[in-house]
Amino acid sequence: MGAIQENPYPFTNPGGLQKGVVNPVTVASTTAMPAPSALISTVSGTVAITTIAVPWPGFTGKISYIPTAAFTGATGGTADGTNMPIGLAFTAVIGKVLDLSFDGAKWYPSYVS
Repeated sequence: MGAIQENPYPFTNPGGLQKGVVNPVTVASTTAMPAPSALISTVSGTVAITTIAVPWPGFTGKISYIPTAAFTGATGGTADGTNMPIGLAFTAVIGKVLDLSFDGAKWYPSYVS
């Protein structure tokens, strides 16, 4: 029996969304954040986020944001199939990595402020 090989880059399959682990482009915060193209993204701006698009249908797991400004996450966003709501309000701290876990229904932050 051969060795089990795990994929260390969770965004490469099935979505094929990344070539690296870090998105080289800084993304501005917006109410409806676009689907991440990498595991780690730098986020600028101070606009409150109410939804984040999932990278591909059926995605569950974690993404990481590196804040360059104190944006917030607000509950009350409406799921529309691609854009999924924030499950717990938070305030991102500049320079402190914010992990967001998606359980198939909502995004949950690793800290609230």
